[in-house]
Amino acid sequence: MRYTELLPDEIFSRHIECFWQMELSELNNLKYTELLVPTCTFNIVFIDSPCYFRIKKNQKWKITKPGAYFLGQHNSCIQLRSSQPLQITGVRFKPFAFARIIDTPIFKLTDELTPLEELFDTSSLSPLITQITTAKNKDIQFHLLNELMFSLFEKSLSIDEILRAQLNYILDRKGVLQISELFTEFKVSKVTLRNHFVNKVGLTPKKVSQIWRMNHFFQIKEDNPLQNLTSLCLDAGFYDQAHFIKEFKLLFGLTPRKFCLQNDHLVKIAHQNISRRFTNQYDPR
Repeated sequence: MRYTELLPDEIFSRHIECFWQMELSELNNLKYTELLVPTCTFNIVFIDSPCYFRIKKNQKWKITKPGAYFLGQHNSCIQLRSSQPLQITGVRFKPFAFARIIDTPIFKLTDELTPLEELFDTSSLSPLITQITTAKNKDIQFHLLNELMFSLFEKSLSIDEILRAQLNYILDRKGVLQISELFTEFKVSKVTLRNHFVNKVGLTPKKVSQIWRMNHFFQIKEDNPLQNLTSLCLDAGFYDQAHFIKEFKLLFGLTPRKFCLQNDHLVKIAHQNISRRFTNQYDPR
């Protein structure tokens, strides 16, 4: 698996973390690879060849044709299988990016891969989407992605500043906080906060915190390869090792050791992304 990413035009830096591309070698149809750990972000992805996707492990495999798709929040790693090499190009958006752009309640898109035309009017953009999907030069693709973003956001680049502040409050603490802190800090009720997150982010504040706390674990694990699991999970803000393993298995379906051994490439990519997020490299420019 080869992974590259590039920052978008600075006009989109409040909404978009990066453009990215993954090149995957041929996968046996009887096996699958894990793709993209949960990071509390949205993605628009362009797939150049037919493949099978599933987001929940108990879901049936779905055939995915070449084209453009909106990937909502996901609570576990996406699983993918294909009998041929694949190139997947994506735009990774910040969790508040679509609060004022998509009319559909965002929670309806969680754990779903939705054709882009079901959410946006792409009738005039079909040639551009085809170019992005089929281009083999990533520099050309990333240039075309900027063009597409200008079209998708032409009506408004405004964001929900309160939601952004609430999410950044959780991010700055790497998910290590009591959700009740948000009630006091932002003078909001538990029900109002929860509904706001579910409708605009697709996840509850508690789930956002869990995902970013687990992301923090991946970051410190890669930075401290000789540190034992108990120390790592305590440093990441979990109560104890049992609490950590329980949450890890809920997200990934495996123990931490087994998952990391099976998906070393994915953990390294996740570490790059997470480190950049926690050190503000995706901040507005």
